[in-house]
Amino acid sequence: MLLLGQAGWAEWKSFQSARGESVRLADADQSLTAQLDRLASASIGRANSLRSASLQTLESRVTEVDQEITVKKRLEKQQSSSLSTVLAGTPIVQAQLEGLRLNAEINILEQVRSYLLDLKFRLVATQSEKARRDDLELLRLVHQNLYLKWQEIGREKETLEQLHPVKSKFAYGSPEYKKIEALEAQRDSLLAQNRRAHDDYQRHFRQLQATRPLPPLAAFELHHSEIDAILQPLRTRIAELEKLREGNWFNRLLKPIEEVAPTALLILLSIIFTPIAIKALFYFVLAPMAARRSPLHLLPETTGELALETGHTAVSLPVVVDADHELLVHAEFLQSSSVRGDKDTSWLLNREFPLTSLASGMVALTRIRTAEPETFVISATQDPFSEIGILSLPQGAALVIQPHNLVGVVQSRVSPVHITSHWRLNSLHAWLTLQLRYLAFHGPAQLIVQGCRGIRIERADAGRSINQAATIGFSANLAYSTRRSETFGAYLLGKQELLNDTFSGENGFYVYEEMPHFGKKTGMTGRGLEGFTDSLLKVLGI
Repeated sequence: MLLLGQAGWAEWKSFQSARGESVRLADADQSLTAQLDRLASASIGRANSLRSASLQTLESRVTEVDQEITVKKRLEKQQSSSLSTVLAGTPIVQAQLEGLRLNAEINILEQVRSYLLDLKFRLVATQSEKARRDDLELLRLVHQNLYLKWQEIGREKETLEQLHPVKSKFAYGSPEYKKIEALEAQRDSLLAQNRRAHDDYQRHFRQLQATRPLPPLAAFELHHSEIDAILQPLRTRIAELEKLREGNWFNRLLKPIEEVAPTALLILLSIIFTPIAIKALFYFVLAPMAARRSPLHLLPETTGELALETGHTAVSLPVVVDADHELLVHAEFLQSSSVRGDKDTSWLLNREFPLTSLASGMVALTRIRTAEPETFVISATQDPFSEIGILSLPQGAALVIQPHNLVGVVQSRVSPVHITSHWRLNSLHAWLTLQLRYLAFHGPAQLIVQGCRGIRIERADAGRSINQAATIGFSANLAYSTRRSETFGAYLLGKQELLNDTFSGENGFYVYEEMPHFGKKTGMTGRGLEGFTDSLLKVLGI
């Protein structure tokens, strides 16, 4: 593990170093290219603007270019004296980049100077032969004077070295050493000027000897190949670094990740913000619209009488069955029973609603009939948080309830509990709660229901609001509507549902759990496929 860790760390440092230098040099290459392009464009414009200039103007401009070249060569020499040249396979530092830039700028100036001299010689060619020979003699004298100055500086340097052989060579920072450095810089500058003067003299001499007139000179254009050759060490180093990065296994690991990272980030942001946007749309737009709509009145002609048998709920409750009634109950809720009586299976809660009975789980119920009153104990044996309650519906009363809350019913043998179905496709309340169909249970009957931590019934009166997740049912004569939850933050964080159920009306009750079940998540986003199934069942009122 230590060897692998050491190798991995070395590979990582190599990858980081190559990537950092590659990015830096690529930026430097782009910046250098942009600077040189601007300088080239300006130089081309100035050179072409002098095509019709006078001889005096051309000579003045050549002198200015010579001075610029001299200054830049001095700076370039200072850079090269403090740092070695760019070598293959070695990192390139900022000073070396500056040296490359100076070399490229000097090359551009030298191309401009050569073009200006061509313009000058064409003007000279139009003069008399005596004037042309005078110009040639002037060029010779310039070349000669520069050479004499170069020799003079050389003799002065030799004299100083003879007088101070140690200080001039080894005493860095001493006056003698600095003087030797200054003399060497002057000699180098004079040598470069002398060579240019020699080239000017030779060019003018050849043109003087030519018998044919010089052809017209085309517009000035830079030779970019020379500039590219100067910058080639930089681009070679960038290519080397790219090759190193491609061979590094960290790059092979990170490259696919970097390719999919933007898409993955977009997906992540969509996952984070899309539900927020949807919730904001529902909370600030759709919910207020629904609140302004008229409430639902499913069965206003029915009575709202409803009673909770025994006045309370409990983990277990006794149910009395006499000769005129029968008990339909889920087998797992039947805790204890009398040995007397007939027990068989009722496959459906109601034959008129076979799919509803099947989807709500009210199938394969235990049916109990007795000749004499007998007591049976109903208990929530499957859920430690649930309690049982018995709702008594008199004749003429109706209760809207979802069958999945039902545990069982006590009904007349000759007149089973009557169930009616009510669709509300034109109601925004129904669409927002995803409940388009409502099932109403008509009395007389006793409905055995379960609720988390117990069940409560309350009068609606002038208006009551309750958490929608806790609602079990309500009297069919009540006005039912939805109201937006009080705070957006609680809804956004999932602390509250979007809508609260609101009931209003006299002589009517609504039924709810003491506490919404912790595992109960309504809506398509509740519990994956299970939540999607719950949403479909809720649409059907089940």
